[in-house]
Amino acid sequence: MFFSGKSDIGKRRATNQDSFSIVTLPGGFCLLTVCDGMGGANGGNVASELACSVYTGTVKNGFDPGMTDRAALLKKAVAAANTAVYEKAASDESLRGMGTTLVSALVAPDGSITAINVGDSRMYCIDGGELRQITRDHSYVQYLVDMGQLTISEAENASIKNIIIRSVGNEEESNPDLFTLRLSEGSYILLCSDGLTNCVPKADIAAAVSAETQKELDDCAGQLISLANEGGGIDNITIILGKIV
Repeated sequence: MFFSGKSDIGKRRATNQDSFSIVTLPGGFCLLTVCDGMGGANGGNVASELACSVYTGTVKNGFDPGMTDRAALLKKAVAAANTAVYEKAASDESLRGMGTTLVSALVAPDGSITAINVGDSRMYCIDGGELRQITRDHSYVQYLVDMGQLTISEAENASIKNIIIRSVGNEEESNPDLFTLRLSEGSYILLCSDGLTNCVPKADIAAAVSAETQKELDDCAGQLISLANEGGGIDNITIILGKIV
């Protein structure tokens, strides 16, 4: 497995409130995590950094290559991250209301993946040039789509698409979704904040990744960042791109 992670402030934000982590675990496993913070001038970056750190630390401390219930460990780690952010916000008036998205994938050497998400940061798989979204946004527009009040096209262009209805740290308990899948050799995994998906059409993301070769993984990740900035750079942009080999 090969992975590349990059983060960029974009063109309109004063600070970068995204965080990401790529951690190698025993047995050839890898833990990939992206967080997109929110909550004012300082709160967003505090929330994303704290959540990412506590989450990855909890997984590292509890991980065993032979464990069968990986999903339970990821869920425990999200709960720990949620508590850390929630209590930090409660202890500091300037950080009240802060929170963060979180999307993470625990990737096994055989390509099997256990993934978890809260918020609207996404995980995609790319295989044969096809981009497939694995996670489901916890956003208001996704709720309206589910209720039949918006089409997918309308949701993608809605002015309220940045409103999320679940996050890490805003409430005493988080409510993550879990996913399991297995990727074949040559497939790609992409974790990203909405700074990418709000600025780059899905077809362009798929085309950029499909044109990648093993030696160019870092270049491909950089190209995705560039495409987002060319598309307006309206938010921080963070991606982790991986290839199953």
